Amino acid sequence: MSNINLNTKFSMRLSIEDIEEFEQFLKTKREQLPQVAESIVAIVSEEGLKDNHKSVELLPIVNNGEFVSGGIQTTDEIDTYKEFGTGIVGSENPHVAEFLAEVGWKYDVNEHGEKGWIYPKGDGTYGWTKGIPSEQKFYEAIKRMEEILPEVAQEELSK
Repeated sequence: MSNINLNTKFSMRLSIEDIEEFEQFLKTKREQLPQVAESIVAIVSEEGLKDNHKSVELLPIVNNGEFVSGGIQTTDEIDTYKEFGTGIVGSENPHVAEFLAEVGWKYDVNEHGEKGWIYPKGDGTYGWTKGIPSEQKFYEAIKRMEEILPEVAQEELSK
């Protein structure tokens, strides 16, 4: 193992031109930050579309001068049920998101259990189900987005 002497002194001479050049560099970088932040949000949001429910779409990127926001969303009720699962089948294969219990998501709320139930399909016909397991595609997409964020940010900031 090598030893490092933390008391080592060094000096560097800077000219006025060097300092002015560095100030200009910092100013340019500062001016580019909003666009860099938008790029980071766009790349991470695009990741959220991969292997997700068909209804998932990008939120518009909003830059209010202080914050840049964006992401993904779905307003499709059917995909919401697919995400979280329903009925007795869903209760046996529940979603892992902890907030579901907090907001009161219930599986098999009408106590149909193994008997299942008939539901209108919207086209004049009926279906029968005991529920569906949670697919967790949206949840997994959010996890992937969180995972790639540091690397994407590092890459975009270094450009």
